[in-house]
Amino acid sequence: MKDPDLISRTIYYQLADLFEISAIYNHNGRLIFRAHAYADKDKAVEKMRRRLKPSGYLSDIREDPDGLLIIIREDESPKLPWTNILLFMGTLITMFFAPLMWRLDVDVLLNPGAIMEYLSRPGAIRESVEFTVALISILLFHEFGHYLAGRRRGVFMSLPYFIPAPNIAGTFGAVIKSRSPITNRRDLIEVGATGPVAGFVIAVIAIAIGFANANLMELNTAGGWSLGESLLIRFIGWLIIGPIPDGYAVELSPIIFAGWVGLLVTMLNLLPLGQLDGGHIVYGLFGRVQHRLSKLFFALMIGLGFWWAGWWFFGLLVFLFGIKHPPTVNDTMKVPRSARILGYIAIAIFIISFVPVPFSGP
Repeated sequence: MKDPDLISRTIYYQLADLFEISAIYNHNGRLIFRAHAYADKDKAVEKMRRRLKPSGYLSDIREDPDGLLIIIREDESPKLPWTNILLFMGTLITMFFAPLMWRLDVDVLLNPGAIMEYLSRPGAIRESVEFTVALISILLFHEFGHYLAGRRRGVFMSLPYFIPAPNIAGTFGAVIKSRSPITNRRDLIEVGATGPVAGFVIAVIAIAIGFANANLMELNTAGGWSLGESLLIRFIGWLIIGPIPDGYAVELSPIIFAGWVGLLVTMLNLLPLGQLDGGHIVYGLFGRVQHRLSKLFFALMIGLGFWWAGWWFFGLLVFLFGIKHPPTVNDTMKVPRSARILGYIAIAIFIISFVPVPFSGP
């Protein structure tokens, strides 16, 4: 068992509401907890096993005159996370065909003739592959940033669940489940910020590559849909392409669009609301000040919804899960400087990636 001290603390917090734990031992790669159940022993044991098994730990119970001995060991049986794998494969497929949706017509995906026509078009397969590789890389770095930071801090986390969708990005992003509590504000910042920072780096690289190979095109005076620009995208465009002549715009390539979607996902996740990454980070940095900021930003989302209705949809989802961040087990623990710097970097990323109106149209 790697790092038994870290794992023992994490498991302790999983059991603390079920058992009174008087001692913890590390013996031959197993953790042994001496404990007394607060209420019904059998129900407590059942809840404990339901909590620990998804995180890869099995438990045995021994009784003696002094109470219970809870023996925790790693589940070493090989397992394939089929749900994660199938969702990932499904997301690759919907991303591959996402360019079909760039006409904003959902019926296209239900028309086999339109799909075959798209695939036969010169450069279509390359376009789809470039978009898929760029966007899935951004999401993978984002989610595994969370996963690896959680493992480092002793937080049991699931593998990411990617969400395929028939939309212009081919996905609704991905989620990762925390299977144990985050016990202090330092861990909250590190787990919350590492994902967005990692995904942000890959998104910037994708946008830079896209701009370096971009073509200029004449603006369509007949109107059409356009993407909102953040401060960061404007700066990267100015740095790589330079001033754009009047009447022209950068042609939107698959890689640029993938980077734009990646930045949008990062920005939305960094909103300082509830259990979003931004909620974790702001609560980790400023504690209960997050509760006041959450109300302010929620009101801002309602206002921005009059220009882009997506803010209302996203705000409703956040509201259903709560806009206030719950306290950690140990809010009083001092947050080290390294964690604070990481948190401030994440806030800076939110500011330069913020797009008030992601989509605008005729």
